[in-house]
Amino acid sequence: MDIIVLIKSAFRSLLSTKSRSLLTTLGVIIGVTTVIAMISIVDGINKYVYNALSVLGTRAVYIQKYKWINMGNNREVFRKWSRYPDFTFEDVEFVKSLPFIEDASAVQDVGSSVKVRYKGKSIKGYVRGTDDAAYKVLNEELVQGRWFSYMDIVERRRVCIIGSEVRDVLFGDDVPIGKTIRIGRYSYVIIGILKEKGGSFGNSQDNVVYIPVTTIRNYTRTRRMRLWGSLSIVALFKDDIDLDRGIELLRMALRKRRHLNFDEEDNFFINTQEQIVSAYKKITGGIYLAMIAIASLALLVGGIGIMNIMLVSVTERTREIGIRMAVGARRKDILLQFLVEANILTLSGGVIGVVLGFILAKIVALLTPLKASVALWSVFLGVGFAMIVGMFFGLYPANKASKMDPVEALRYE
Repeated sequence: MDIIVLIKSAFRSLLSTKSRSLLTTLGVIIGVTTVIAMISIVDGINKYVYNALSVLGTRAVYIQKYKWINMGNNREVFRKWSRYPDFTFEDVEFVKSLPFIEDASAVQDVGSSVKVRYKGKSIKGYVRGTDDAAYKVLNEELVQGRWFSYMDIVERRRVCIIGSEVRDVLFGDDVPIGKTIRIGRYSYVIIGILKEKGGSFGNSQDNVVYIPVTTIRNYTRTRRMRLWGSLSIVALFKDDIDLDRGIELLRMALRKRRHLNFDEEDNFFINTQEQIVSAYKKITGGIYLAMIAIASLALLVGGIGIMNIMLVSVTERTREIGIRMAVGARRKDILLQFLVEANILTLSGGVIGVVLGFILAKIVALLTPLKASVALWSVFLGVGFAMIVGMFFGLYPANKASKMDPVEALRYE
């Protein structure tokens, strides 16, 4: 029997019971929609995380007393790390001198709830101290003014560089360069404005205020405004240095500088953005597994529904099957006819699921920072699942129909 004829016949049969066919495919629709939507959302989460972390750059690492990942709420571990020796400006110069390091910068965070004021206006800013090398190492961009000079650092000048959100709140349309703001109890002259970055992990990256690290360590240690954490070193590897190799070389150099024996553990950490990416991959991997479980359950329910409806269809069309056999239809023709109907049914559900998944992904992309998008491979995956379900659950009813006795089928009332 011609396949085109079979497909036309299948469509006529399914369209004759539109409501029943639609309800039967709901499980397939839900399963495929779940697959498409979840893959798109997880992909959007990954892109969001990667974009947020790309600010630091792939060749930069943070050398600190504390580890970014896996600290949890273990107070004993935290206390242990807090007893590690602090990094110094001499350590920064040592890291800079290493042959595989392009540059390094000292970074000292104050915190995210520091009041920054100008003529009655104020904003809670994230204040951090850094040096003249940070512009390159931290991958910062200016839209106005200049970065810190070497003399700003050496002379401990009270100058600062502000983010675009701080500029907008405190100055509006005015030009802030050269004006004086108060950070805590002290005044600082604005010398630069940072390029707008947007949000990251639900927090603004544009309410930052940079101050020379030498100045911040001398003028901000007050009761109201204490330093948060200890001095960190941000190092940038040279272009020809592999990240893993560079980290190992840096680790060995720091161990030697701190006179650690071979059997002593490191008393410092080298943190990278890859650690956060790996952690998120584990999280999204769990989401993928949950998605597969939900989609599999929905497709299983949909497959059982299709098997049931096809068995009902076989019973309802017993005389039709007998007539087809009487006029020359072979058993394999009957088998193929019902398999095609089952696959058309599930394929229709798969297509509807793909469309609904695409719509959900677009809604997520419009309403959230997650740039969810439908990958072509996820479409093939969803449609492929639907076709496999149709083939598997349609085989038994089709086989039952093909094994009917033509004489008994013609007698069926």
